Amino acid sequence: MIRWGIIGAGNIAHRFAKSLANEQGSSLYAISGRNAEKLSAFAEEFPCEKQYVGHDLLLNDENVDAVYIALPHVMHAQWAVKALEHHIPVLCEKPAAVSEKETRAIAECARKNGTLFMEAMKPRFVPVYSRLRELLQAGEIGEIKRVETSMCFALPMEAFGRSYHTKPEGGGALLDGGIYCASLIEDLLKGEPQFVQTYATCYQGVDLYSCTEMEFENGIASLEAGFDRNVPKNALIQGTKGSVTVVDLHRPQTLIIRNEKGEKTITEPYENDDFYSQIHHFADLVREGKKESPVMTYEAMIREARILDGIRSMFTEYDENDLLLLQKQEEELCADSFTNADALSLGNIIAKNALDYDRGVSIRIDRCEDDLTVFQYMMDGKNARNLKYMDGKKKCVMDTGHSSAWAWLKNTISNEFADWYGDGVHALSGGAFPLYVNGEMKAVIQVSGLHEGKDHELIVRSLSQWLNDKPYSRFTRMLG
Repeated sequence: MIRWGIIGAGNIAHRFAKSLANEQGSSLYAISGRNAEKLSAFAEEFPCEKQYVGHDLLLNDENVDAVYIALPHVMHAQWAVKALEHHIPVLCEKPAAVSEKETRAIAECARKNGTLFMEAMKPRFVPVYSRLRELLQAGEIGEIKRVETSMCFALPMEAFGRSYHTKPEGGGALLDGGIYCASLIEDLLKGEPQFVQTYATCYQGVDLYSCTEMEFENGIASLEAGFDRNVPKNALIQGTKGSVTVVDLHRPQTLIIRNEKGEKTITEPYENDDFYSQIHHFADLVREGKKESPVMTYEAMIREARILDGIRSMFTEYDENDLLLLQKQEEELCADSFTNADALSLGNIIAKNALDYDRGVSIRIDRCEDDLTVFQYMMDGKNARNLKYMDGKKKCVMDTGHSSAWAWLKNTISNEFADWYGDGVHALSGGAFPLYVNGEMKAVIQVSGLHEGKDHELIVRSLSQWLNDKPYSRFTRMLG
């Protein structure tokens, strides 16, 4: 009989305890937390012999055969290492840790102490995931070329800061939902990622949304994670002969396969629930004295963490070279002349390209010589507030001679324009771009309505097209 201890008594611990009751040869022995009253309530719902106010007390109990860590993300590494040093096998709620460095430390500790550790990446253990592996290996969709993953939900802003999910240390959508995306990508694509493009929104040090495209040795991946929108939590695996959609990536039971044979749906229900299969696998490893899971290896969890670290670096680390790249865009996307007819042509291209995005925009092009608006278009749902935003973005361009994205990045690095925030006129964010002709600024192109730096992208993409697909340097990091 494996006597389990659960470290932490929150919602996830309740779900684990409920599922554990289905595993023969295992029993809930102890629970630890900070609040005796809360522990008593937990033990009433899920009977156990011991309730410890303090996690160390649980680890010092020699009757504990295995532990499940159900703590906030930022605490995983600390208590995983402590448990491993007590030679207690550890099943740890995902993510194993908040960084590659911490994840490596856990793996090294597990190896050093000859003790099993496994990240609780439950989608890898449910029945339908085995079917996914089988059909991919059988070549049902040919060679994998692209993996698109999404894990987003709308977190009410009034709930912000009330849970560890929305705290700068250990919080954010990437660690909460993006880890599921990283796990699938890690499992299917080889080599180290090269980051192609990142869009993100951060608030008070917490990533509320990010979408990153990466290139691997055998294909391209996209990873989307957010607290600010409800979109299907699916994955799309595209191959040379077809595709597979994994429905509900974090709790999969259904696959939709499309290839030359047509379309078919495969459904494989859980064994009891979405937690059970990983518990059963881990319990078998403990009984067999195994030191590592062949399904969720140490290298796999390290690689997941490396992917998320890389994405975070795309919206947290900037230097002067990034500023120079934005300046280079302005030099590359200059024109030989610019007339009112050119403004109409360019504005129409921007409006057409805006249809590729998930929301509408306002577009304005102002001539510098007399501050005359020579093109303006408002999509449905846009109003005077968007024009006010564009006024601020335009002011950034006129004051600095560079794009408003450049001004935002300059402020991020040096805090040079901090006094511009909050006055309702100036706006430090992407969305305004200077058009130079023979070294002289002739117009300011403005877009408002998109997020995550896509205003800036829409402008430079459209300018390139207007300039007969003139190549330009791509800015891959997050822009304000």
